[in-house]
Amino acid sequence: MARWKLLLPVLTALVVLGIVVADNVIPRVEPGGAEASQDDGDAAGATDPVCHMLVGRQIPQAFAGRTYYFCAPQCREAFLEEPQAYLTEACLVCEIDDGKRVEVAGSSTWRYTWRGKTYRFCEEAHRDAFAADPGGYFLHRMWGIPNWLYYLSIGLVLLVSFGLLEWLDRRKPSPRGAERIDLFRRLPLKGLLASRGLRFAVQVLVVALFLLIVAAGLFGNQNPATNIAPILTWTIWWAGLVVFILFAGKAWCWMCPWDALSSWVERLSFWRYKRFGLSLNAKWPKALRNIVLATVLFVGLTWVELGFGVTLKPAMTAYLALGMLAMALAALLLFERKAFCRYACLVGRVSGLYALFSPVELRARDAGVCGGCKSKDCYTGNEKGDGCPTMQFPSKMDTNTYCTLCMECLHTCPHDNVTLNWRPWAADLEKEGKPRTDEAYLALLMLSITGFHGLTMTGLWLSMTENLTASTGLGNTAAFSLAMFGLLAAPILLYAVLVKIACFFAGGRKVAYRDFFIRYAYALLPIALFYHLAHNAGHLLMEGQKAVPMLSNPFGYAPGQHWSVMGFSGEGAWNLFGTESLLVPPLVSLPSLWLIQVLLVLVGHLYSLYAAQKVGKQLYGEGSRATRSQVPMLAAMILFSIFSLWLLKQPMEMRLSAM
Repeated sequence: MARWKLLLPVLTALVVLGIVVADNVIPRVEPGGAEASQDDGDAAGATDPVCHMLVGRQIPQAFAGRTYYFCAPQCREAFLEEPQAYLTEACLVCEIDDGKRVEVAGSSTWRYTWRGKTYRFCEEAHRDAFAADPGGYFLHRMWGIPNWLYYLSIGLVLLVSFGLLEWLDRRKPSPRGAERIDLFRRLPLKGLLASRGLRFAVQVLVVALFLLIVAAGLFGNQNPATNIAPILTWTIWWAGLVVFILFAGKAWCWMCPWDALSSWVERLSFWRYKRFGLSLNAKWPKALRNIVLATVLFVGLTWVELGFGVTLKPAMTAYLALGMLAMALAALLLFERKAFCRYACLVGRVSGLYALFSPVELRARDAGVCGGCKSKDCYTGNEKGDGCPTMQFPSKMDTNTYCTLCMECLHTCPHDNVTLNWRPWAADLEKEGKPRTDEAYLALLMLSITGFHGLTMTGLWLSMTENLTASTGLGNTAAFSLAMFGLLAAPILLYAVLVKIACFFAGGRKVAYRDFFIRYAYALLPIALFYHLAHNAGHLLMEGQKAVPMLSNPFGYAPGQHWSVMGFSGEGAWNLFGTESLLVPPLVSLPSLWLIQVLLVLVGHLYSLYAAQKVGKQLYGEGSRATRSQVPMLAAMILFSIFSLWLLKQPMEMRLSAM
């Protein structure tokens, strides 16, 4: 058994964790060689004098007998060019809005205290402008990976592309099914995962967080820099979900608050299996028995999220959360089983495709036992539990896409033939399976959308939309929509052209263009997944910790502000846990973040090459035709990976990074 393949997920996680820990533990040395002093700032971190961002102590610089700390080498260089300009306090409103530094005296009348620090302003109007939206004056430029690392990464992409392809062509395939570890036989997990009480307890916790987001979004301060709803939803959950999928597959579905609340209402019970319920049990429309609806919702969410700035609007965040709940509940009350989860949930379908890469799978232990089973209780249900909510037979389920890890089949299987396996990454991408057109297009859209999401945070996107508006006379929304759909379609069209070229390279007419198009689309999933991870790493590690002070004041009420929440009213800021003024620096420095991001892009590129090699052999068997068919696809993967690196190279504006 190729044990290294089973260990690779763990090793990758340890490397990333090691970089983060080392970045915070190893003493930093100033450019002159002396160890950085700890005589300034608090114990947790310091403030970058150039961009005002709260930082750790990873990038020090001594000046005039004191050590200053910076978010990136670029800020340190700016400081060294004119240090005195950054050592005197200036009005932040003048600096950000007008691009000029207006010094303010320590005795300035106009002051405002935010997050435990007092800021001074040159006039009352500027003090009031800052008080209205403090986070808006801490837009921080997240410097992208430096040129030397960018070009080195491109070299590594090219090197592994051709070297790995040649090695894979000579490598003998492993026996199918050999690289698996039965976790239920190795670890005492079965009782825990099958426990309805444990699942209910976890769901209660997640539902409580869901309700907190909704309440904060609807009743809290609408300033996104102080309200917990945006950062908890878009930075911690939405960004962290991809990390969760990478190691635990569809485990989010096991604790999903939309499913929990809908199921509790429909079955009139918290954890009892479904003896009866309120559902009409109608059949899901035949025309919608695909994931087209989920794909449309996914594109629609992207349009609303980026086009209307939903991530910075607490109330809109709450309305989207409630909208998802309404759709899930309506579908459960109308249709049989959990058709919404199977066909329409955009979170479930996106995570379902990403879960093809996951090292965790729920499967039948012995297909022969299932073949001899007459009752098929795992599908129909029995007195011990429900039938599969997404209409799956464990004996025939060979991918993770539609399994929600609900564990009902553990209760209903009369032969104890269901187990949880640990397997290598991308195991589902090795299988020939039955690729679907709707899944292939969603996979390509996921590649487009992850890149588009990163592009919208760059200055290039702003200039692009401004030029489009000026040249066409379109409004901002129309220009954004036109640019978005054009950029989403461009990678798919490029892929379609390369598929045509690949069919020509392979020669002959053995494989239809459609089959080639669909099968190779799956091979691009690792590139999309790992760029998504690399992009999200910046949000999680640089912004996620900002939720800590918000836990004490989740509604974001300011000192002196009158508030009213569900019949309760009062005045002033909350400090429930004593952390309201706690300043937590980013968990990693930018140079270390760059290494993590490049590592992730390279891992995704390697796995796409691996998946493409498998597809080529499935289509053409062993031989030169399989190799020739991969050449244009190799070009596509190199282009997409280099584009991912280019996006990471761009400076990005991150509103919440300096809260």
